[in-house]
Parts: sequence; structure tokens; C-alpha cells
Amino acid sequence: MARLTPNQKAKLEALWRSMPVHMRSALVASANASASQDEASQRLVEVFKELQEAVQEPAGDLAKAYLLAPLKPLIGDPETVQPSRARFSPDQISKLWGWLGRHLAKQTVETAKKCKKPPTEDIWYEFRAQLGDALQEGIEKAERVPKDMTALAKRFGGGDAADMLRDAVVLLRNAKAVDACMNRVPARVYDLDDDLTHRIKEMHEQLMEEAPDGAVWMLLLTMGRLEQPWEIFRVIERIGKRGDDLVVSKTELAAVGDAVLADTGFFATKLKSPPANLEEAKKTYERYDRFVAYSTGMTKEFGIRKAGRWGQALFSLRAEASTNTEKIFEKVPLALDSGLPEPRRGKSGRIIPAQLPPEAHVDRAEGLIFFLAKAREHANAAAVASTQKRIADASIKRLQDAGELLVDLVASSEGQNRNVAQEGLLITARLLEAAEADEVAATLRRRGNAAAAA
Repeated sequence: MARLTPNQKAKLEALWRSMPVHMRSALVASANASASQDEASQRLVEVFKELQEAVQEPAGDLAKAYLLAPLKPLIGDPETVQPSRARFSPDQISKLWGWLGRHLAKQTVETAKKCKKPPTEDIWYEFRAQLGDALQEGIEKAERVPKDMTALAKRFGGGDAADMLRDAVVLLRNAKAVDACMNRVPARVYDLDDDLTHRIKEMHEQLMEEAPDGAVWMLLLTMGRLEQPWEIFRVIERIGKRGDDLVVSKTELAAVGDAVLADTGFFATKLKSPPANLEEAKKTYERYDRFVAYSTGMTKEFGIRKAGRWGQALFSLRAEASTNTEKIFEKVPLALDSGLPEPRRGKSGRIIPAQLPPEAHVDRAEGLIFFLAKAREHANAAAVASTQKRIADASIKRLQDAGELLVDLVASSEGQNRNVAQEGLLITARLLEAAEADEVAATLRRRGNAAAAA
């Protein structure tokens, strides 16, 4: 475009601006496709780049997302997201951006906000590296004064906040090399096959030569794309040339195994809180299901020795999960005490109705008995089979017995008493359905309807 007059440039830019985005993309793709074989297409690619930059708005507020893009896959709420995908909390990212933009790298941030190039261009990787360098300088400066380092760690949430900042430095500095590898990994991997496993191993070797600090992060980011994260051990086995953790757990690759263990622990810990209703119970079961998948997946994919560091940690997590799960099971009888409108038969043989329970009590009983029933699928793997069966069998019998009395009560009562009995019968059927006793619940409903119609 250097040979064009200002007027010609303005007209060409106006034409480009008027085109729909998909049309521009198609033209660029066509030119790129033949650029390697055609000199004219190469020049056309450059023209398109200039046009796009001319009509592109400056990054402005999008600069934050562009600059911190290397951290995005690892940003999550640690209360709801497993550790491997929540290395940085949203609050920490907000504070990090403020520190960079107002103090450590103010000029770089201001320049980036004015940049019109797409975030995949090299200039943005230069900006990210500059942020990484500035952040490293800020950390080193704070480290020279212990009280400043203490204040910095406290500002970012305490705990391992200093390590979190150092991780951000590594990701920002090595973003270009890591991104080049991650572009060769599908956004979602449903089965880590041999070809992809070999490719990831080769990329790790490449990074160990070109950007060694980023090599393990490439593996951790890859783990985040796996539908079954424990499959990352297939790569670890190829890299470490061993099928067990005897040596690997003592190398830099241990960070990957530690990440899988941390996620396993996250799901085990989430079983501490019993569900208060059906929706919470479904979420609790999802976490339980995920825990079992992680726990069994690790030992299936890799030789986790019982006496090794990973083996001992996994054994401890399994024990914790079993304890937490059994505690939830054991709350079912008490929940039925308050949530089941359970009639009783008096000495004379007359059925004495129970008051209808508060809805919250019914909800709690429904959630707990749902979890109890669903947990049967993994009870053996979680070493809680006997407890699950004992409480589940007793609960269903109790519901059936209550249902029998309620049917008789519907048949023998009238007016408001019958309405209350029918309502109690519906609650009982609802709890039976939560217990996955659908046929028993359906039969109870039919008998209740027949008793009311008699």
C-alpha cells in the first residue's frame, strides 16, 4: 500500500471496513493458502494485514484479556473449581492487573491498550514477556525486605501467594513457546490416544530445550483439556520411561502427579457437606462420581506404589472420602424422622396419623436418600458398600411400611384427615422415587388413588 495515494488508501480502507467479517476472513484465508507458492498472494497478505490494522480499533479495555491470556485456562474460583484449573483466583487476577497497570509495567500496559494488532501477533507476546519481567522484578524487590514480602503475600491471599506470582511470571515469559505447542492439542480431548501422547512427549522435549520453565506448564495445560485428566500419566510414562512413580515422583514431572492428586483431594473434601435438597444432592453425587473416577483412574493409568508419596496421599484421600460418604449415609434415618409423615399403629390397632413435615425437611430427606441410592454404583470402589446397602435397604422398607399405613389411612378417613393422608402418601412416593424405587412408588400412588376412590 506504500505506492497508493492517501485518497486511494482511504477508499480502500472504507471498502474493507464495509465488508462483513466473514468475507474479510475468507479473503485472508484464500491469500494465505497460496502465499507460499505465489509472490502476488504474499503481497496481498501484507495488504490485508495493513487494511485490518487500519480499520481495527485499539485494544483498549481488551488489553487485560489479551495480555493475561496465558493465565486464562488456570483462572477459577477455588471454592468451586478443582485446583489444577484454579491456580489463579479472579480476585488475584484483578489485583495482579492493578499492580502491573499502575506500578510495575504501566508503560507496557498503556502501549498495549493502543495496539491495533490481533492478540495472536508477536507484539503481544513481547508485551506479555515484558509483564513477566516486570512482575519478576517486583517480586525480587519485595523479597529483599521480609516485611514487604509478607505484605505482598497477604495482599494476594496469603498461603502460597508468592509461588502463585512466580507461576504467573513463568507463564507470561514463556507464553509464545507454550502457545505454539498448545495449538497442536485439541481444545477437548476425549481419549488420549498413542499418536497424541507421542506428540505431547515430543513437544515436552522441544520445550525442555527452548523454554524449559514452560515445559511442565504445557503438560498441566494439556491435562486441563483432557476429559479424563488422569490420562496425563500416559504422557508421564513416556517421558519418564517408567510405568511407576518410584523416580518420577521425585522429578519436575511430580508437579503433574501432584496436580491430579490435588484435584482428587478437592472432590474428596467436597463430600464433607451433606446436601440439603435434591439439587444439592445431584451436585454432591457428581463430585463423588468424579472422586471415584480420579481415584481409580490414577491407579489404572500408572503404577502408584502404596509405600510411595503418591500412594500414601491417595490412600489417605480414599479414607477421607469413605468417612465423609458414610457420614452422609448415616444422616438418612434422622432425615426420615423429620421428613417422612410416618403414621403409627396404636395399641387398639387404629392408625394414628403424623403431622405433615415442613417442606424443607422433606427436601432434605429427598436429597439425602437420592445420594444414598446413587452412591450404590460406586460403593465397592469407595469401600462403603456394606454401609450403603444396610441403610438403603432399611430406608426403603421404612418408606414401604409408611406407605402401607397411609393407604389404609386414606381408605378409612374422610374430609381433611383424608387430604392430609393423601398428601403424606405423595411425599412418601416422592421419597421412594428419590431412592430409585420407582416401581414401588408407582404402585403406592395407584393404591392411594384406588383407596381414595372407594
